[in-house]
Amino acid sequence: MKKWMYILLLLTVILSACSSQATQNESGIKRIEDISLKQLSKHKGTYLGDNSAVHQILLDLPGGAIREFEIIEGKELDVTYGVKEDANYTEEQFDAFWFDEKDTIEKTYLYNAIALFILINNVEQVTLKMNSNDEPSVTFKRKQLEKKLPHSFKEYKDDTALWQKELVDGVVKSKEKRQDVYKAFPMQK
Repeated sequence: MKKWMYILLLLTVILSACSSQATQNESGIKRIEDISLKQLSKHKGTYLGDNSAVHQILLDLPGGAIREFEIIEGKELDVTYGVKEDANYTEEQFDAFWFDEKDTIEKTYLYNAIALFILINNVEQVTLKMNSNDEPSVTFKRKQLEKKLPHSFKEYKDDTALWQKELVDGVVKSKEKRQDVYKAFPMQK
């Protein structure tokens, strides 16, 4: 009898874990931890003007399923995050992704800006914002941001291990280094 109870308990735990994983993935909202830099690096060498490639990069980035983008003057990328009417996720899922932890916006904006500069050759400026005016926005400039990093964007483009170690783990996930970047690129409301 005890044996059957253990089996039922084990099955319940397994089914619960599978169910919660499926629910998390159904939202389509990726977190930094969900991103494969090897997969993402397949987009290297993209140029602004190739809208389908830029669109695919944005889909593959954290929070990427919830955005609109505009290319300005062929060298600036303006990305707006927000829930679309035909989205496969709800306002609650959007809020849970962006606002559940106090530094999610900072980390995601910085991660995405760095990735965009690495992958898109001719982007000189990236502006990231929410569709609500009372939420933060930030504008990163390629040359200024690159000066704050140990290596050039080109070197990270060719070495995903270096990208992971120095930029994701060393800058994006480091509160001190992230705050140093945001001193040069302050968030606006």
